[in-house]
Amino acid sequence: MFDTVKLAVPLILNEQEIKDIDWTQTNSSQRSSNNTSRTIFKTLNDDDYKGCPFIRYTYKEDDPSRCWLKVEVSIPTFLNGTNVYELQDGDIEIFFKVIRKYLSVKLKINLTRVPPIEQCTVEKVHVCKNFDVGDKKPHYLRAMASCIIPKYQKRYYCSVGSDKVESVEWKASKRKEKIYDKEGEIQQQKQYCNKARHLKKSKGLLRYEIELSDNEIRQISTNRRAGVVLDNAIAKRIIQNGLDRNGLSSGIKYTSLQQVIDAINKQPLELRTKSSLIAFVTELLFNGENECRNKYASSTYRKRKRQLKNILGVDELLIGDKTLPPLNVLTRQKRTASVVAKQ
Repeated sequence: MFDTVKLAVPLILNEQEIKDIDWTQTNSSQRSSNNTSRTIFKTLNDDDYKGCPFIRYTYKEDDPSRCWLKVEVSIPTFLNGTNVYELQDGDIEIFFKVIRKYLSVKLKINLTRVPPIEQCTVEKVHVCKNFDVGDKKPHYLRAMASCIIPKYQKRYYCSVGSDKVESVEWKASKRKEKIYDKEGEIQQQKQYCNKARHLKKSKGLLRYEIELSDNEIRQISTNRRAGVVLDNAIAKRIIQNGLDRNGLSSGIKYTSLQQVIDAINKQPLELRTKSSLIAFVTELLFNGENECRNKYASSTYRKRKRQLKNILGVDELLIGDKTLPPLNVLTRQKRTASVVAKQ
């Protein structure tokens, strides 16, 4: 239920310990020429190890006790070498132990110097869920491309050279949600360890992911303690709330072409305009958006889309003879909701 997490670890290194570490990179900054104190940035990242945590240590050159140790890592990738596999019950406890040992080795200090990770502060966290939807995956993504979440900006991305939706992202000022084709994500990466095996494992997987805002994290734990925030029960409730809001927990019912035609014919429009709209929507359904754009002039295409939106009340058309099953992580009463309306 968790993927990426960024932790603030309360650990102070002395000058000799800082020198002994095999840092990947060192940078510095100075606010002004009058300020003699420099801020030193040290980073440690093992590119040879899949899922290696990104370690950043910042301190004041004239006072090394003024320091900040931040660790960012994908928990499933760190433990399993890939985030295709979801975390199981008990994996968070294992993660706390393994990452603590990892820090002691990489920072070349005794394990007792590293504080319990459960007591560290969570600065960023992604909760997620994989749904095996098989060949219905493109239909779910197409449906979500039409989903509007109030106060969020929506963007969706298609595979190169086609109108096949591969991911949909909703972004607010301090929060982000995303649903995407997990297999497609792996396929696009040129270097992926055991790629063939993980592609097979990810086939049919639809991944839903939420990056929590700082306010949400503080609502879970005022001190943002990792031992409280990284709780699978809490993650499930957050994901379920997201599924309820975007309509996935209710199932998705497509409208038929005949329903769209009937809606057009009910409008007080000239017969010629109705015929043009019906021809346009038929072309859009059977040949796809790219072909439709090629056939119609840009101004005409935009005009027809705008007319359809005024009639149907949605940006995207979901047309077909199928109902997509609900997606849930918690038991809910079965519901079916049409996506031919703003959500």
